[in-house]
Amino acid sequence: MYLKTLKLVGFKSFADRTRLELEPGVTVVVGPNGSGKSNIVDAIAWVMGTQSTRTLRTQKMEDLIFAGTATRPSLGRAEVTLTFDNMSRALPLDLDEVSISRRLYRDGSSDYEINGVNVRLLDVQELLSDSGVGRHQHVVVGQGQLDQILNAKPEDHRAVIEEAAGVLKHRLRKDRAIRRLDSTDADLLRLHDILGELKRQIRPLRRQARAAERYLIVRDEVRALRLYLGGEDLRSIRTRLKAALKDHRDLDKWLASAEHRESTLADSIEPLTKAAGEAGRRLEEDTAAAARLETSAERFRRIAQVAQERHRALSQRIQGAGERRRDMQDEARRIQSELAQSSEEERRTRAEADRAERAHRTFEEEERALAEQEQMPTEGVVAAVRGDLGSLEAAALRDDREADQVGRRLESLHGQLEAESLETDRLKNEIKQLDIDATAAQQAHEVAVADRRSQQAIWESAETELQNARLAVAGATARVDALESAVAGLADPQARQKALSTSGVAGSLASILDVPEDLAAAVDAALGPWSDALAVETPSAIESVVGVLKSDGLGGVPLVTSRFTNSDVPARPIADAYGLEPLVDLLGRRADRRMAASLVGDVIVAEGWSAGWQIVAKHPAVRVVTPEGDLITADGIRIAHPDGATPAALERARTSLEEAELGLARADSRHAASRRDFDHTRTTERAALEELELIETNLSGATEALARLDRTRAGVEHEINRLEQRRSLLLESAADREVRIAELRGRLSALEGEEAERQLLWEQLAGRRVSIAQKRDRAGEERQKAASALGAIVERRRLLENRLAAIQGDLQDLVDRPGDPHRLEELEVVEEGARRSLAAVRVHITTLRDRQVALRKEAGEAGHRLTSARRDLDEVRASIAERKEVRARLDVESAELKVRLESVAEALRRDVDSTEEQALAAPAPEVEEGVDRKERLLSLEAEMRRMGTINPLAAEEFQELEERRLDLQTQLDDLESSRNELRKVISALDEEIVGLFKAAFDEVSAAYEQHFSVLFPGGRGRLVLTDPDDLLKTGVDIEAQPLGKKVGRLSLLSGGERSLAALAFLFGVFKARPSPFYIVDEVEAALDDANLRRFLRLVDEFRQTAQLVVVTHQQQTMEAADILYGVTMEPGGSSKVIAKRMAESPVALPAP
Repeated sequence: MYLKTLKLVGFKSFADRTRLELEPGVTVVVGPNGSGKSNIVDAIAWVMGTQSTRTLRTQKMEDLIFAGTATRPSLGRAEVTLTFDNMSRALPLDLDEVSISRRLYRDGSSDYEINGVNVRLLDVQELLSDSGVGRHQHVVVGQGQLDQILNAKPEDHRAVIEEAAGVLKHRLRKDRAIRRLDSTDADLLRLHDILGELKRQIRPLRRQARAAERYLIVRDEVRALRLYLGGEDLRSIRTRLKAALKDHRDLDKWLASAEHRESTLADSIEPLTKAAGEAGRRLEEDTAAAARLETSAERFRRIAQVAQERHRALSQRIQGAGERRRDMQDEARRIQSELAQSSEEERRTRAEADRAERAHRTFEEEERALAEQEQMPTEGVVAAVRGDLGSLEAAALRDDREADQVGRRLESLHGQLEAESLETDRLKNEIKQLDIDATAAQQAHEVAVADRRSQQAIWESAETELQNARLAVAGATARVDALESAVAGLADPQARQKALSTSGVAGSLASILDVPEDLAAAVDAALGPWSDALAVETPSAIESVVGVLKSDGLGGVPLVTSRFTNSDVPARPIADAYGLEPLVDLLGRRADRRMAASLVGDVIVAEGWSAGWQIVAKHPAVRVVTPEGDLITADGIRIAHPDGATPAALERARTSLEEAELGLARADSRHAASRRDFDHTRTTERAALEELELIETNLSGATEALARLDRTRAGVEHEINRLEQRRSLLLESAADREVRIAELRGRLSALEGEEAERQLLWEQLAGRRVSIAQKRDRAGEERQKAASALGAIVERRRLLENRLAAIQGDLQDLVDRPGDPHRLEELEVVEEGARRSLAAVRVHITTLRDRQVALRKEAGEAGHRLTSARRDLDEVRASIAERKEVRARLDVESAELKVRLESVAEALRRDVDSTEEQALAAPAPEVEEGVDRKERLLSLEAEMRRMGTINPLAAEEFQELEERRLDLQTQLDDLESSRNELRKVISALDEEIVGLFKAAFDEVSAAYEQHFSVLFPGGRGRLVLTDPDDLLKTGVDIEAQPLGKKVGRLSLLSGGERSLAALAFLFGVFKARPSPFYIVDEVEAALDDANLRRFLRLVDEFRQTAQLVVVTHQQQTMEAADILYGVTMEPGGSSKVIAKRMAESPVALPAP
């Protein structure tokens, strides 16, 4: 297979129709810059399906169409046709020639053709992919693509090899399979969600369907039992009544008045008895309820009392925090003062102990020195005295220097003490002011708490009102929804809405007639088909509305006009005769009377259908309705819908809903306002509490600072006292030392004098030793006493310091935890709730007590009436003879039987919609053996009451949902199967891709190394997998190392070397996976003559196996051509092509 012809028209610079005849071998395209020779390469790439504007060297596809010149207009389309010689059947089509055409229009549309048949881009790509020319078109190497190949990522190198190996179509199939798998997973997830939702809907519907099925069975059985038992009652009552009437006719008529009196008294006893019993029972119930409420009231009272006590204790704790803090601060200052006194006392005692210790030590040393001197010769004594004298003089000099230092230190400490005294005064003033601020903040907090409690009560009341309003709206909404569902089939909602929006329509008929809520059903029955009609202002407006509806294809809306001249009410005389009222007179005050008279002027309102039936029997010109909605005419009776679902009822329900929503809006507004006020008071309370806590914190900080300052002052004073004592001690020591020095000097003079003087000195030394020993003993006793006193002072100081630390800890606790205001709020809520409950209970108790008084009075009166009636009855019965008694019994029995007969007949008509004849003819229902039918009926009626509201459409809805669930389950199983199949396909494609790529890589790698050695004699190049363990995703790196260079990175090579390396890789791909043709555009432009000859050797190698189309400027490349095409362009014209066939046998190129 090879490229046979290339036709261009309107493509880039080829405005005229141009045809290039191509043959196997090497075809070279030459021409000056800008003549359009590279456009031939772009045309081949474009017709083979490339979508990259970068590859085509344009910014958008429309740039491919000839844009015109100064002398030629632009064209409207670009078209390229490429014809392949397919004698080898390389393309999978049984045709000798295959032509691929592509057109592009100015509007951006394009189309593809294969041999004149319109196809998709995918069809073109797959056709070429099967012959080794993939979507990336590695066989077409345009300008600059060598650097793109070298700079490409390893994944892009892999793509070139895959395309040459025919892997692309497998990857496309894998991508399509993955997309289908993702779509299948999404569908599966959606199906699972839908199935879960259906199952949640089916469960309650299954229960409702079963309940509805059971309800129908029970209802039918109840009807059969009522019908049969009613017939039995009728039969029994008629038999008894017939016998009673026969006996009654046999009695004398003169007993009529007495028997009537007796019957009246007998009939009055039973209700009086019931009334007395009922009054007693209610009295007992109220008494028991009052006792229970008393217990509850006591419990609430205790709860409120406990909450109040706890609140009071916690409030006192918070309010007393300042007083306790001040007390502890006073105690802390007192302890600090005692600590200062103790420090002073400790200082004095320690100084006395030190002085006693030094005196004792001095006396011991002096005694020891005297003892030693007594044992020494005269010369040794003189030396010792001189040594002592020198030591004393050195000590005197040292003490003088220390005394000067102590004096300077005392001056500094006195200045510091004065500054600290000023700071102490400032802190005391600050603490005094903070105490005043804390008291004011505490009062502000209490006021804020009271305001918050008051506003909280208002907000809670508003919240209760809001909840009640929401319940009212919810109830009204449910009523409207139920009525809308019931009357949904009366009119087309779209047509009704369209009619209401038309000019001249006044509104619904129910609103025009101002129907009261209790007469909604009656008015709907009287209006009949006009019940959901719309009122139109004039007859001409009716024509306009009808025209609008007809033009829109709508209908089903009854219309009536509100312009009537007749206001007569023909039903009024007849209604007056029966003590009833016509329907017109019962409408609201805003009703249109003329319209009402015209529509329902012949309607009378009666309490029962039987009375209405009697009226229309005598006056067939009128109609009668009942408040329940029954319509009685001379032709028959239409029984009202049991749910009362009528348009008028719906209109009234909507009005109630609007009123409820208005009430809700008002309640919500009040609730929002009270909530804002409550939040404001709560914020104020928190701010007051934060202000109080801040003041307490500042107060604690100031107190702590004062305590620290007091401690510092005490330390300074202690240091001053210590230095004063040290200075005094130094002065005393200096005085003693002066005496001792004078004594030693005299002793030294005596030792250096005559014998008599020395003898006197020895005697003085002996006396001095005895005196020193006595002083030493006294100094030891004083030292012991001072040490004991010092220990007691230190222990007392330790106790005071511990107490001071405990007080400071308590002060910090008072600042950190002044009290829990939230606990106060909780106690307030508990107390308020308990008191409200207590008040409510007390109101109920008062009501019950008042009602008990009334009930006692009522019970007494009922008992008195009962006793009086019984007494009168006894008197009548005593005065009537035996026949009168019999007559009375017969009258009572006859009356009871008639009432029961009518009651049974009415019950049959009401409950089972049957006549007396049907009940008498009804068969006996089958029941289990031993079961009484009346008990069975009571049991079934109780079961029906327990069932509550039944959904009659539940079974049908359940069946529909179950069928849908089964259908979705089938779809789910199919999708699961499809997903498994797709996974198998993807796995198989992965194996196919890995096998093809591995084989192609090995061959391309070998070919690359071979071609690299040709282009770089002595050099070494290879292809390396970036991830050999993952052949499905690994990339391919290109390594190149020319002879004499130690670089392996392509970026470090020269331009010519980079081009040769890229050509080695491309021709390696060409050799490993040959394609029928290759097109290269100026790929050898950067090569010198030597490298160009190497490149031409590769071209010559491929000459016999493939067709090459080379665009070049190089003379040597032109000489290697079999056919030479020259491309020219005149100024202001378009590209033209000139062909020249070269020698049959090109001259062989010399080896480089």
